[in-house]
Amino acid sequence: MKTKLKKLIQSLLKNLLGIQIYRVKKDVPEKEKPQLKMKYVHDPAYSYMIQPIYQEKLYLELAGVVDSFLSNDFFPNAADGNTTNIVRDFFDIYRGREKKDNTHGSGFHNSFWLYVIGRTLHPNLIVESGVWKGHSSWLLSQACPNANQYGFDISLNKLEYHDLNAQMFEQDWQSYIFPEFDPDKSLIFFDCHVNHAQRLIEAKAKGFKHILFDDNPPIHKIFSHVPGIPTAAMMVEDEGINTTEISWMWNGEKITKPIDPKEARQAKELIKAHYILPDVGGLTRYGGFAFLTYIQI
Repeated sequence: MKTKLKKLIQSLLKNLLGIQIYRVKKDVPEKEKPQLKMKYVHDPAYSYMIQPIYQEKLYLELAGVVDSFLSNDFFPNAADGNTTNIVRDFFDIYRGREKKDNTHGSGFHNSFWLYVIGRTLHPNLIVESGVWKGHSSWLLSQACPNANQYGFDISLNKLEYHDLNAQMFEQDWQSYIFPEFDPDKSLIFFDCHVNHAQRLIEAKAKGFKHILFDDNPPIHKIFSHVPGIPTAAMMVEDEGINTTEISWMWNGEKITKPIDPKEARQAKELIKAHYILPDVGGLTRYGGFAFLTYIQI
């Protein structure tokens, strides 16, 4: 009865007096949805098995991958402790890193192998061409605390690690003159997206032997990023290095890069060993595979 009377009064007011009555709803703010750490979901600092027995199972699986790779006997030195201990140490260090966000830099896969190679090779000298935020410099210093480290980048304005055991230079590495060093006890890491043929020739001229290249896909997979062209993989497989340019689509944009066939063939002759490091990003589901490659010249 009350409802009918209410509607009658509203109708009379509207039709006779032109008054419209609206029901005012209380403005209640929406409940804030919980924020997910989606940026870090594939990060062992945030996602891992709680039970130690299952963590250990993953460490042993990764140690098996490392042992298989090192069975090729690339390095003149044995690993610093057994590989399972190296894997455990890496996880402790990587989980405890102060700066978790290394977007556009080395992810889990690269970080794992940088640490393992550092612990295995025991270099006295480490050089990086392309340092970005400084994550890889920090990680290599954890693996090789007694090494002399040099980092080169044409711009250091993204550098976030400032308390590093490394000298940083805002320039290309090629023009720097290093003190005398032992090629067997040195390592250079190229993560600068520069022509790999050029970098190999430069490294040889300076006396380096052990080299790591990031972003080294074969020719049919260079669309996955914008690597230095030609890549070392292209040279080893002898594909795409006898032409003067190559094009692909990346993120909806056409990319065209020049190739110097003579330079590529010269660099190819320098390569004694070329191994794309086994994918541990997919194996662990922590991601980050980027065709990181060990090369010996």
